[in-house]
Amino acid sequence: MMGLLSMGLGCILFLINSAVLLPVAHPKGILCALFENASIPVRTPVSHFGELKEPGKIYCRESNCCMGIWSVSDGNFQPVLLSCFPSSAVCRSTHCTPVVKQSMYHCLCSSDMCNANITFLHQQIPAAQAEPEGCAHWNQSCDWAATARERPWNASGFTIRKLKRGCLLIRKENALEHQELLTQEKDTPPSLPVDGLILLQVLREDTLAAHLWTGVLHGRNVFIKSFPPPLKELYRHEWRILSLLAPLQHKNIICLLAAGSGTGGSLEDHQFLVLQHYPEGSLRNYLTNHTPDWTTACRMAISLTRGLAFLHTYISEDTYKPVIAHRDLNSDNVLVTEDSSCIISDFGLSVVLEGCRTKNKNIQDPTMIFMAGTLRYMSPEMLDGFLNLKSVERALTQADVYSLGLLLWEIFIRCNDLYEDRQAPDYQVVFLKELGPNPTLDELRLLVVENKGRPQHSKPWRKNTQLSMALWETLEDCWDPDSEARLTAQCAEWRLSNLSSAHP
Repeated sequence: MMGLLSMGLGCILFLINSAVLLPVAHPKGILCALFENASIPVRTPVSHFGELKEPGKIYCRESNCCMGIWSVSDGNFQPVLLSCFPSSAVCRSTHCTPVVKQSMYHCLCSSDMCNANITFLHQQIPAAQAEPEGCAHWNQSCDWAATARERPWNASGFTIRKLKRGCLLIRKENALEHQELLTQEKDTPPSLPVDGLILLQVLREDTLAAHLWTGVLHGRNVFIKSFPPPLKELYRHEWRILSLLAPLQHKNIICLLAAGSGTGGSLEDHQFLVLQHYPEGSLRNYLTNHTPDWTTACRMAISLTRGLAFLHTYISEDTYKPVIAHRDLNSDNVLVTEDSSCIISDFGLSVVLEGCRTKNKNIQDPTMIFMAGTLRYMSPEMLDGFLNLKSVERALTQADVYSLGLLLWEIFIRCNDLYEDRQAPDYQVVFLKELGPNPTLDELRLLVVENKGRPQHSKPWRKNTQLSMALWETLEDCWDPDSEARLTAQCAEWRLSNLSSAHP
C-alpha cells in the first residue's frame, strides 16, 4: 500500500477509466467526506483540494466529484483517502461503487458525502480479504421511463460507526455467515444467445450497472436487462429467483420470458434477462400522471399486496416455491399494467428463505445482520440494524410489509374519492415533505427510528368516515414500529379486499 500511494494521486487516474465523467458546465460544488491516512505518504495533501468545513468534511468548488480509496484488512474496509476529485469533472454515479485496482477499492461519486459509504455491485472480494459476501447486490430499478431516481442504499456493504475511543471503523455488515439463508444456487443460467431477440432502444446505460433496453422477442414487446461481464453473478442470482417464480405465473409478479447472452457486437459478452413489457411504466410514474378513483386505487393496492403475499408463501404441492423476501419494495420497482394492476419486479436483492440459520451461534450483536434496499423505504429495524435474529424469515418478510405500507400510502394519497373536493394533491414519494429528495441514513434513523415518524396526510381525507379510518388503521398496522405487531402480507390483502367493496 505504501508503494502504491507514495506516487501521490496517480492511482486516482485509474478512476477516470472506470467511471463515466461528463463535460463540466459551471459546477456548483459538492460536500465530500474527508479522510487522509497519516501513515501513508502522499505528494499533495487531499485537504488542499477544497475548503475545509468541519472535521471530516470538505467543500469542493472546482469539481462535482467526491473520491474514495479503501483497503481491506481482516475483512474490514478501511478508508485510505477520502476527498474531492482534484480535477474539473462531473461524475454521473451518485453513489460510491468501487472498482478494484491492485487490491485497493476506488470510487468517484456525485452526491453530497457519497464517498463516506460504499455501495457494492455484487463484486467479489478475494476470500483471503473478506468474509462471505452473502447476498449483497445493488438494486436495479425498473423505472422504465427514466425519471429522476434517488440514490439506493446497500449496507450489506458497510456503515460508519463511532467507537468508544472516538475513532471511526468501517465495518462489513454481513460478518455472520448467511450462505445458509439462501438456497444453494447450483442451477446454471442460460448462456446461449437469445433466439429472436431484437434490441431497439437503450433506456439506461451505466458503466457499473445492468443496462435497460426495450426490444422485441418474436414480435412481442419486451424489456431487457443487460448484465455486463462484471455483473455475471448478479445475473445468475436474479435469474435464479425469477426461474423459481416463473412456473407459477403469478399475475402480480413480473414474468421472465427468456434469458441468455448477446449475439454480437459490443453486447456479445453481456447476459440478458428478457422480461414482460408494461407500457404504463413504474408505480411512481403512474401516480405522478394519474389520480385513481377508489376502485382503481383498491385494485392497485390489492394486486400489489397479493403479489407480496405470494412471495412470502411457502408452496410445496405441485410446483415448489420457497418463501422469498423481496428486500427492496419501492415505487420504482413496482410496474403497472394497462388495467392498473401492480406487478412486483426487480429481484436483484431478494433472498430465498430456506433452512434459515446462521453458522456462528455465538455472535450476539444484532447489528451484524446485513441491510439492503432503498433507504427511504427501509424499515426501522433495518435502518437501525436490529433485525430479529431468532426468526430471520419473519424479520425479512415483515420488513417487506413495512415497505408495503409506505407504497399503499403513496397509492391512496392520490385517490380523488378520499377527499371532500375530490382533488388529490400532487404525487410525492414517501417522506419527501419531511426529508427532501435525498435523505441520509442518519436523517431517516432520527425520523423513523427515534421519533417513530410515519407518512402523514398532506391534505385531510374525508372527516370521520369509517372507511378512511379503517384504511388508515391498515396502513398503520403495516408500518408499526414493532415488526412483530405488523400485519402479514396475507392479512393486509384480506383487509384491503374487504375495504374495496365499500365506497367513500
